[in-house]
Amino acid sequence: MEIVILGSGRLGARFASLAAPMGHRIRIVDNDDTKFKNLENHPNIEPVKGNIFNEELDETIFSKTSRAVDIFIVLTGSDNINLMIAQGLQQKFHIPRVLIRVFDPTLAAVYRGLGMEIICPTDSAVQELLILLKGKG
Repeated sequence: MEIVILGSGRLGARFASLAAPMGHRIRIVDNDDTKFKNLENHPNIEPVKGNIFNEELDETIFSKTSRAVDIFIVLTGSDNINLMIAQGLQQKFHIPRVLIRVFDPTLAAVYRGLGMEIICPTDSAVQELLILLKGKG
């Protein structure tokens, strides 16, 4: 699969490093190229420095003249930016799947209700804590 990841923080870099050896081709975009130090050196990982709000960069990454994108994973630290970017680029470039990290559980539920694929680390952590709590009771 062709995967584009927005955000090369801990989660983006870790996911890329685990998915690339499985045969997935990853382009990981970040405005801060110092974050690419988190990436493993792998031929299937292509770091791309740039601002996702730059239309020229978007055309380069998502247009049909480049490799077709199967999945776009949006992992910036801002829920609002993640949702705005995900919706806008999915519609503009007809990306089949977009996975969006949203920290706010209420906002995550709203967008899940609209049919978006949401990853909410807050909900995941709460569920894990509840499981651990039951195990030690």
